[in-house]
Order: sequence, then structure tokens, then C-alpha cells
Amino acid sequence: MLWKLNRGDIESSRHVPITNLAHFRLKEEDLEKFLKSRLGEVISEEHLMLIARERKGQEEADLLALDKDGRLYIFELKRWESKSENVLQVLRYGQKFGRYTYTELEYFARQRGELNEDLSLAEWHAQEFNIDRLEEQDFNRDQVFVLITDGTDEDTISAVDYWSSRGLTVVCVPYRVYEIDGVPYMQLQPYNPTGAAVVEREPQYFLVNTNATHDPDAWEAMIGDGHKGKAAAYYDQKRRVCRIPEGATVFLYHVGGGVIAKGTATSGFQKTSFEGTDEAEFYIPLDFDWALREGEDQWRLQAPTARDVNQRLQTGHKFRPTVMSISRHMADAIDKLVEEKKGNDGR
Repeated sequence: MLWKLNRGDIESSRHVPITNLAHFRLKEEDLEKFLKSRLGEVISEEHLMLIARERKGQEEADLLALDKDGRLYIFELKRWESKSENVLQVLRYGQKFGRYTYTELEYFARQRGELNEDLSLAEWHAQEFNIDRLEEQDFNRDQVFVLITDGTDEDTISAVDYWSSRGLTVVCVPYRVYEIDGVPYMQLQPYNPTGAAVVEREPQYFLVNTNATHDPDAWEAMIGDGHKGKAAAYYDQKRRVCRIPEGATVFLYHVGGGVIAKGTATSGFQKTSFEGTDEAEFYIPLDFDWALREGEDQWRLQAPTARDVNQRLQTGHKFRPTVMSISRHMADAIDKLVEEKKGNDGR
């Protein structure tokens, strides 16, 4: 429930009426575009690896993802109000994709453009979660069904309870739409497969991955001349940078190297087209406080690794998301580690 507080007479505060997307002539496709462009905020990228999105006109789940144990997550997004039939629909997708062998799952991920041609699914998975490579038979042993829908009703809750009692893992993640002064607002609690609450904070510090898995040389374009550069994302991942505001502090992280640059966003996101593809890159222009431009030799000496940061903070963060919102505490820890490493290097 959302309340509009009356500061002059707090006891007379009233709740904001609930409405729906249809009221604003928004379609299910609009909901999908909104959620898919903000996946890092909707689902916990530290725990899930997206492997496929729905193709228009195909009988497919909206999103498919894997966790570190190889479990398949099947997401269905609904504009319409919660109905028990929605649970049956996501289960039908489970019947289809739950039968996929490792080879079929790998082919599907590659076909959908999420999996790089140079990697196997198992190699990609191991890199993303920073774990030992799973055996092929460990993939898709179990499935989790996640329904994101406009509220919940008793029939849906009953259906979820029933299928859960039959040994299936079914989760319903409700959202609500409100109207405030004629403007639609959406309230949605991010989904974390561990069940832990996702702490929401005003994002001012970000870690952006340099896309080393798909393009080992992309970091050079991002760092530029070491004074001005960019934080970029490409193709299906490009919209991840859209949530970085002007004035935010941005660190660049290179898989296998560490944190290689720190800068300030000088504007909102911009677009670049190349290879005959419209808007294949979205990027945030950066003014750098510092940047390590000399490649692996300098990174080895001066770039804080994910392990360095986690040891300093006593945490277990995975630095694999395209864009990750981080705390001021983590930003300070990275700065301190860079200072220490430069001192040890004698520079």
C-alpha cells in the first residue's frame, strides 16, 4: 500500500488508489520492454545469469536464466491482473524447457544471441559465477517458475501453494500500478532467488563490466586517452547503462584484470550505431579520476581484483553484471586499495 502523506495534518493522510497499466493504455509488450530494460534492478544479477529472452510471436517464456548450481529459472511477465491460469501457463513453459538437455539449452542460448560463439554454455556459466565448471548433467536438473504479475488473488495464491506442495518451486512476484496526478507509478520489489531482501538505495556509485567475455579489447575504447572515456554496453545488454545518472561515480571492471578506472558521468546515456545495426552501443561519457591504460602488466600490480575488494569488505560480491550499483563503502574500499597498490608498486 502506498500512502500520500499530508504534512500539515498527518492523520488525514490517505492511500493512493491502485490502478493498472491498461488504464494508461499500456500493453503487455510495454511491461516487457520496461522490465527487460531494467533486469539488473528486477532480478538479482549476482545470483542469476540470463540466457534467453522471448522472441516475438513464439510460444516461449519471457526470460530464462540459470543460477550457479545450473538450476533453470523460467520467468513469465503479465500486464493483466493475477489469475491462476497464469501459473498454468508458466508451468507449460516448464514442461517444454524443463526437458532440455545441456546441448539443447546451449544451442538455445546461442541461437538467442546471449551466448558467445567462442564459449560453451558451461564455460560461460563458470566465468559468470567465478566457480569451477559444472558437468553437463548438472544443468537443468531442477526448475524454478517465477510469475511477475499485477497483484495476486486468492486463486493464484492457492495455485502456487498447490504446485509447491507437489514438489515444484513456484514463486509469484507482484507489482502494483498507482496514479498520482495523472502519472503512472509502478511499485515492484526486486526478486532475489535466495529469499533475502534486496536493499534499495539511491544509486550514485556503479561498477561497469568492460565486456571482456565477448570482446577482450573493448576496454581500450572505454578508457580512451585515460582522461576522457566511457562506460559502454552493447547489443542486448546496452540498456543496462541507462540507469546511470549524470554526476554518478563509475568504476570500470575488467574480468581477469580488476578495477581499471574510476570516473564521473558527465551526462546521461548516449547511443552509437555500427556494423549496420541501429543503436548497437549505449554509453555514459566519463571524466576519469584515474585509469590504468598499460594493460595486464599494470593491472597485475595496481588493479584491485574482485577478491581484493571482497576480502577487504568481508563480502562475497560477484563482479560479473554488466552494470552493478555499489555502496559508498565499496567505492571507498576500491579507492583505498588503488592507493595501497600504487604505493607498493613504488609509483
